[in-house]
Amino acid sequence: MDSKADSKTSQLGNTLQPTDTSHMTEYIDAEPQYKKTYTRYNSPFWQIVVVSFVAFGCPGMYNALSGIGGGGQIDSTTQAKSHIALASISAFGNLFVAPIVTNIIGPKWTLFIGGIPYVLYAGSLLCYSHTGSVAFVVVSGGILGMGASLLWISQGGIMAGYPLPFQQGRMIGVFWFIFKLVSQSSLILISDKISSLGGFLGSMISFGLNFNSSSGTVSDATYIAFMCIMAGGCCCALLLLNPYDVIREDGSRAAVAKKPSVVREMKATLKIFLDWRVISLIPFWFSANYFYNYQQNSVNGKLFNIRTRSFNGGMYWLAQMLASYLYGMFLDNKWLGRRARGIGGFVIAGIFAMVVWGGGLALQLRRGPSSNYYALREMDLYDSGSKYAGPFILYFAYGAFDAVWQTLVYWTIAYLAHESPEQAARYVGAFKAFEAMGSAIASKVNSSKTDYNIEFGLAWAFTMFGLLCAVPFVLSMTDAPAHAGQEFVKVNEGGDALKQVDEDGEVHVISDMEEKRAHR
Repeated sequence: MDSKADSKTSQLGNTLQPTDTSHMTEYIDAEPQYKKTYTRYNSPFWQIVVVSFVAFGCPGMYNALSGIGGGGQIDSTTQAKSHIALASISAFGNLFVAPIVTNIIGPKWTLFIGGIPYVLYAGSLLCYSHTGSVAFVVVSGGILGMGASLLWISQGGIMAGYPLPFQQGRMIGVFWFIFKLVSQSSLILISDKISSLGGFLGSMISFGLNFNSSSGTVSDATYIAFMCIMAGGCCCALLLLNPYDVIREDGSRAAVAKKPSVVREMKATLKIFLDWRVISLIPFWFSANYFYNYQQNSVNGKLFNIRTRSFNGGMYWLAQMLASYLYGMFLDNKWLGRRARGIGGFVIAGIFAMVVWGGGLALQLRRGPSSNYYALREMDLYDSGSKYAGPFILYFAYGAFDAVWQTLVYWTIAYLAHESPEQAARYVGAFKAFEAMGSAIASKVNSSKTDYNIEFGLAWAFTMFGLLCAVPFVLSMTDAPAHAGQEFVKVNEGGDALKQVDEDGEVHVISDMEEKRAHR
């Protein structure tokens, strides 16, 4: 390989700017058997499905509890305080701990370890129902912050790093569909559905268990059910394959076998902040979860009774399931280049944001600063009639908007990472760090019982500011080929070959190598 290609090899993760795209193809000398991604367990698709079930069982159930409002408690302040601890610790773990751990011990064990604190957190809410121990809930939230870091960075590395460019939108959509569906359904529906799958089933579980409840809190059986499902989600992580054993449709392995080190991983993580595009995306990442507290605690948690909150939560995640997959299909449109898909995706997100938050403004103006038109936890899905219809439609739209936002975030990370799970984990770590910062600030605003109008205004303002700051990144996007600037291993009949794609989309063999297993 010439010196020019060698210099590109050392710049792992840098986006290349191809000047000639006429020869770019979706497959690189692919063997026919590798193109059958849905029939191979070692394909990116099935690995993402497994990760989706982990997310369904752990963060999906956590989202279901949060979606009920206040974690199913009358006083949402306790959960808000716990969330501050979670988000604060998560911000540190996302950037300086989780990417390093993921790239050293691998995604399987990182996901398993990261899922355990979710069980502890649900147990702390059950304990709070009987003892009123705020400290236990807050401490559990802090421990969960580190666990969530490990889980989400590992998940993000798989979701953004395994698929090829023309599959990324749909794979992200598949993840969010499963993730949100299972966390919000009734126990009766569990056998019929699968992470939005998680959010949907979980809310419906609570809806079924609390249908006849007139109190403001959920039952013990609800918390126990959540704990059992969370434990099951942890165990699903053990079904994952090592990245080196996962083969894409173009015959490339999902990871290059390397000997990682803490120092190398720390340097590689910090290096991404030298890229101006990452800096321009920080406000976009910061706002990704900021609006959750307003939507779930100040709207769903304050306007509806317990069974209606559970039902609304289910519909919120159902909206995410549908929106994430449909939006992902657009981002994978083969009739458009990668640049056109990216620009179109941001335009759609911007228009949708204005429409949805405009509807939120109409609700907030009628509601007043502290809930004048709508009495506290007054509305019921049966008894409130037409008064319930408007807020329900808006809350459903809030769910769809969140899915569009999250899908776009991960698609942009996949673009930056260029099919490298290791690099994707670093970008996801940066994203999750700033997302957690925004979430912590939003929780502080919510727990301080801020005027609803101010809380709403801040959420909308951060959302639109994030989009505006991302414009330079959007305009810089190119139709970069798969694996651009990355080393990758191509499976050959006589042994693996280490290759790299240069800035013109040409594939170069760096070295032939005997097939080997990644040590992790």
